Amino acid sequence: MSETALPRILCVDDEPNLLAALQRNLFGQFEVVTAGGGEAGLAAMAGAPPFDVVMSDMRMPAMDGATFLGLARERAPDTVRVLLTGQADTESAIAAINQGAIFRFLRKPCPTDELTATLHEAVRLHRRILVERELLETTLAGTIRMLTEVLSMVAPGAFHRSELLQTCVAHVADRLAWTDSWAVRVAASLSHVGCVGVPVDLLQRDLAGGELTEEERRLVESHPEVGHRLLAEIPRLGAVARIVRYQAAPPPYTEPDEVVRGAQLLRAALHLVRGLSRKESAASAIEGVRMLEPEIPADIVKALGSLRLRIHEGPRLARIRELMPGWRVERDIASTRGTMLLRQGSELSATAILALRNLQAAGAIEEPVLVSCGNDPDAPEPQQAPGAAVS
Repeated sequence: MSETALPRILCVDDEPNLLAALQRNLFGQFEVVTAGGGEAGLAAMAGAPPFDVVMSDMRMPAMDGATFLGLARERAPDTVRVLLTGQADTESAIAAINQGAIFRFLRKPCPTDELTATLHEAVRLHRRILVERELLETTLAGTIRMLTEVLSMVAPGAFHRSELLQTCVAHVADRLAWTDSWAVRVAASLSHVGCVGVPVDLLQRDLAGGELTEEERRLVESHPEVGHRLLAEIPRLGAVARIVRYQAAPPPYTEPDEVVRGAQLLRAALHLVRGLSRKESAASAIEGVRMLEPEIPADIVKALGSLRLRIHEGPRLARIRELMPGWRVERDIASTRGTMLLRQGSELSATAILALRNLQAAGAIEEPVLVSCGNDPDAPEPQQAPGAAVS
């Protein structure tokens, strides 16, 4: 919105005379759009640009103000909501406040000066919300990017797992049209940031489904709590931190809806990815999600079931003799003298593997090396490297 543009106000009421009066009284201070009921109001909100404020009457046929403001909140959470009604019904007012999270409750008839003052205050609140949103999308974006880059360097296997979780979360949030999915999307990207304190070999063994001692299992399973402590110290990541904390266990229902729903989705996605990583079929993996206790909401399970996720093995430590053509180098490989042999991202060829084996035999290279290999069921089996033992 430009500096000279008037704030956009949507007024919803089933009384045409009242709407006409509002247009006259607010002319010159606001750009006023009117709608004769809840359905018409929702249709008006579907257009652009968005409204700064939505003001609705409480008692209307077909759809009352509480229901309308609740739907308006889902479709445009940044738009400030005001309830204008002639009712003295306390229960109706409470319903509107709870469903629509309204900014202000005004009684009809409302003096023009009080109405305009309230609308100006609502506009100022809307603009503060937009400034805070920009802060989230710029300043925090750099912090989140830094944390994910650290995770990719320190624990590449965990970083790969978080990438898969991001795919799951984005698919479900888009399919269910969640308008406030920012926190759970970020939580998915930072879900494994607590793994920075877990030894790489132990983490790789766990991601591969290997056996762990009781003490090792406790260490691995502590990463959501560690991640929560790290993220809780960052301003405006409170909800993200709590979703990360409850990614493997159901959150208390005293938590806000955003946290409960986000944690449910992340827990379901994590269970699905683990199942697929263990070579379970898609049907078996999603059935495992459906059987979780406490149960995951049916709409989340259904949306996850529509995702065709291809699981590729994340980075792992491997001996030189285990390397196969087509695998990718996930960390620079250098000789014991510091000479660069293969850069991160290089694809291993049969010739490169043979050269690495010769260097390893001469003691000129240290093991293990960090690589990744896909387990795409549609991909051909890698060819045996020259010189490799055949059992």
